[in-house]
Amino acid sequence: HCHQNSSRQRAYSVIRAPPSVTPCPLAPSPVLYGSHYTMKSSLLALVATAGTMGAHSSGVANQAATKPNIVFFLTDDQDQMLGGSFPTHGDATPMPKTNELLAVNGATFTNMFVHTPICNPSRSETLTGRMFHNLKQTGQFGPSIWGMHVNETKVFDHSFVRSLKEDAGYATGHFGKYLNIMPSDFDLGAPAGYDAWLANPGGDYIAPSFDTEGVEDLGYPDGSWDGTSDDYSTAIIGNVSVAWIRKVVTEDPTRPFFAYVAPKAAHEPFMPAPWYADAWDPSWPSTEPRDNPAWNASYDSRSDHPSDIASNPLLTDTAATLIADIFKNRWRTLMSVDDVISAVYTECESLGVVDNTYFLFTSDHGFQLGQFNMVMDKRRVYDWDTRVHLLVAGPGIVPGSIIEQPVMNIDVAPTILELAGITEITADLADFDGHSVAPLLLKDHALALETAESWRDTVFFEYYYVNDNDKCVQNCTTEYNYPDEESECGDLSVQPNEACWGGCDVECYPTESTQNNFIAVRKMDSTGTLYVEVSCENLSSVSVALAMLFIKPQTNRPNSTHGPLRP
Repeated sequence: HCHQNSSRQRAYSVIRAPPSVTPCPLAPSPVLYGSHYTMKSSLLALVATAGTMGAHSSGVANQAATKPNIVFFLTDDQDQMLGGSFPTHGDATPMPKTNELLAVNGATFTNMFVHTPICNPSRSETLTGRMFHNLKQTGQFGPSIWGMHVNETKVFDHSFVRSLKEDAGYATGHFGKYLNIMPSDFDLGAPAGYDAWLANPGGDYIAPSFDTEGVEDLGYPDGSWDGTSDDYSTAIIGNVSVAWIRKVVTEDPTRPFFAYVAPKAAHEPFMPAPWYADAWDPSWPSTEPRDNPAWNASYDSRSDHPSDIASNPLLTDTAATLIADIFKNRWRTLMSVDDVISAVYTECESLGVVDNTYFLFTSDHGFQLGQFNMVMDKRRVYDWDTRVHLLVAGPGIVPGSIIEQPVMNIDVAPTILELAGITEITADLADFDGHSVAPLLLKDHALALETAESWRDTVFFEYYYVNDNDKCVQNCTTEYNYPDEESECGDLSVQPNEACWGGCDVECYPTESTQNNFIAVRKMDSTGTLYVEVSCENLSSVSVALAMLFIKPQTNRPNSTHGPLRP
C-alpha cells in the first residue's frame, strides 16, 4: 500500500590472526602497530589473547560486593544473515575470539532486530530506548541530512548512560562512533552522563578524528584530536577503551564502570587495518551467500516489491566481483573488532573484575550484498537489514545459552539499567518503549517464567527515506591510495584501479527512492509473516502521524510482502 501523505599519538594494536592467516610478528613487550614496533608509556598494549569465564583472584580489584561493570560493544552495518556475526554460519567467522568469550561463555539471542535499519535513528533508539516516531522531527536537524529525521535534542542529554552516572554512580566513557550529528556541531561538549568522551560520527578508518573530553591523561587533550595516516580508527578506539578501564579501576576499585565501545567497522568504505589487508582463511567462504533466490533476483520474483526493488537491474559480472571483494573486506575490518573485544575482556581479567562485568555486543543494523539486486547498503525492511546479533556474557548468565524470544535495540537501555541494579530513574530520561531482557537472560531472575510467557511475539519496524544513494560500478575515475587514504574500491591490492564504486557513473544500482518510507510488523511464528505499509513521499519535509498509517488485517494476501529467504 502506498499512502500519499591537538597533539598526536600513534595507534597501535597487538594482532592475533585466525588459523591459517599469518599475522605480523608478536613482540613480548613492545606495542605493535602494523609492522612497526613502538613504545607508548601513556597507553596500554592490546594484548589480544582470549580468556575464559571463571574465578579470578589476581588483579587490583575485588568487586564482588559492588554493582557490576558493563561494557557495551556496538558495531556498524554488521550483518547476521550473511554470516558475519552470530550465530555463526558453521565454523567460519572473522571473530573467533569473540565467539569463544561472549557466545560460548554467554548467551546468544537468535532473534534480535533493530527498529530502524539505518545508523543514526537506530543508535538514537538504542541510547534512549525509544521508537523512531518518538524521536522524529519534521525537517532537517543540524548541518546535514545525516540526522535522518531524528531530533537529537531528545537524545543528547537523555540517554541511559546519564542514568548510570546520576542514579548509580558509574564512571562512564564513550569510545568511537556516537551519532551522525554530534554535539560539537552545535559547539557543545560531551552529553550529560559521560565522564570520558572520544567520539565521532563514524569518521574515517584511516587518519580518524575525534571529539575529546575527559581523556587528557590518556594522551588526548580536551577539544579534538586528529590522527594521521599511521592511525587506524579501530585501534585508537580499542586502546583508549582499555586504557580508560584500567585507569578507573585502578583509581577506585569499588566504583563500577560503563564503557561504550563503538568501532566504525564494518561500515563503508570497508577499510581493513593494513596488517589484515590480505588476510583470508582458506576455510572462509569466497563470496557472500548466493545460494538463495533473492541474490541477483529475477524481475518476476520482485515485481510486487515496493520502491526501486522491483526495477533494479540484474547484477553484472563486474558488480558481482565488487560485491565479493566488499564481503571480504568487511570481514577483514571485523578482525580488528575481534582484537578489541578480546583486549577489553583480557584487561578486565587482569584487573580482577571480569567476574563482575557484563559484556554486551550488537550492531546498529544489518546489511545487504546483492540481495534484491542492491550492490550494498541497508535501509530496507528485509531481515538482512533488520536482523542483527546480540551476545551477552556476565554473572548469572548460563554459558552457551540460546534465547529465541524476539528482542529489539530499544530493549538495550532498560536491560542495561536493570543489570546495573537501578530501580528508580531520577535522571532526565523519557519513558522507554523497550523492555528489559534481563528476566530472559539471568538464570535466577524472579520474573523469568512470567516474562517468558508474556514476551512479545511481533517486532515493529519504522523507516523514512533519507536520500538517493545509487551505487555505480563502471567508468570509475577517482584515484585512491590505500593504505595511506580511504579507498572506495573492492580490490585494495593495486591502487588506483577501476574495481570500485566511488567516482563511478555507469552501471548504477539504486539504494532507495522516496517510496522507501515504511512501517511494518514481523510476526515471529511459524508463518514468519512480514506485513509492510509504504508511504510515497519525501518525509524530510512532511510530518508523520503514525496513527494515520493503518496496519490492516490481512485477508486476501496473507504474505503481502515476504521476509527474505534464508541463505
